[in-house]
Amino acid sequence: MNRILIVDDEKQILKAMKRLFSETEYDVLTAENGVEALELLEKTKVDMIICDMKMPIMDGYHLLSRIKKEYPNMIRISLSGYAEETAMYKATLHNISDYNIFKPWNNKNLLEDIHRIFASHRRLNTTNIHKAIEDIELFKEMPANCKHLLNLIENEDQETLIYEIEQDTEISNLLMKVASSSIYGAMPVSVKQAAIYIGMHNLKCFLYWAAMVIRIGYADQDENLIGLLWKHAYSTNKILLFLYEAFLHKQPPEASLFTGLLLNTGLIALIHEHEDMYEDVFDNSSYILEDLFSLENEKFGVTHTDIGAYLLNRWDLPFPIVEAALYHHNPQDPLIINKELVNCVHIAEYYAWKFIYDKNFSELEDGVFEQIEASKDDFENRLERYMKKVLLV
Repeated sequence: MNRILIVDDEKQILKAMKRLFSETEYDVLTAENGVEALELLEKTKVDMIICDMKMPIMDGYHLLSRIKKEYPNMIRISLSGYAEETAMYKATLHNISDYNIFKPWNNKNLLEDIHRIFASHRRLNTTNIHKAIEDIELFKEMPANCKHLLNLIENEDQETLIYEIEQDTEISNLLMKVASSSIYGAMPVSVKQAAIYIGMHNLKCFLYWAAMVIRIGYADQDENLIGLLWKHAYSTNKILLFLYEAFLHKQPPEASLFTGLLLNTGLIALIHEHEDMYEDVFDNSSYILEDLFSLENEKFGVTHTDIGAYLLNRWDLPFPIVEAALYHHNPQDPLIINKELVNCVHIAEYYAWKFIYDKNFSELEDGVFEQIEASKDDFENRLERYMKKVLLV
């Protein structure tokens, strides 16, 4: 039985939450402030914390920050009656919660989302994933320059961060390289402009991608399988942003600007370790995605989507990106919370293959365009015109 701790200084909120969970399989504990919650956690194992953001003594931001550090495997959910911009920005930058609940909430939707979050986290913590990750050398050591820049983000030192990126030729070249896949419309003319536009919360995601590129190498990669995956990542991110801007008329969710680049992290990691096996798959014109999944399950006990989502979660990247990596081949999965992003990523990933390769390794699911209220024919016509104007790298 999963145990949930609810922390709120308003007793009526605690009573309402207790009633809400009374007929579920969850064991629910309550605390009226952060100090009481921490004392309880010293004696009791808890799987999830739902914490009000605005409390006396210790606010929710500081409590969840401590929980994240002291109990890293605990699922963290914030509860808020307002959307204060500075507090939400800091919470997003440091990824202090997997999910945000705004008062007043819908009881049915909240219970369903709690179930979904638990289910996804269980999937990310299987023995097979842990065993598969042990054999992957690629992620055992972070490049020193990336680690340094991530520390600056953790300290919220934007001025020094941008200066250090400008001084680092390797990182600045990579940033300008991917700027075209993350900025729709006018392109920045300098590293500083690109970094400011992208923002620290998205630069954090970029740096994990850059660390992967640096470890594998990116020069003269056009003709091999990894090079194909880099091209696919750039194209997926470009199409994802085009879809959001041209059809949904907004940006992707906060800190999700590089979802397309990170989507196939697991596939890139496995190809780097087992290139011969994957070359056989990609060279076989009759292979489809289900064949690839079957092969991976047979060899590793998990698929590249499981491994990719696990890595993104371990790197402390936002849960919507983790969900996109986990479910992008199955956007109708009932366990998905961030349905819009996963549907858009599914579409972008599918069409990216069409533009850079002569076959698709995935199928376009029925209903994805209806889910985002867009016309498939209109999208294909406008995308073709758009992609002719941009350089696929």
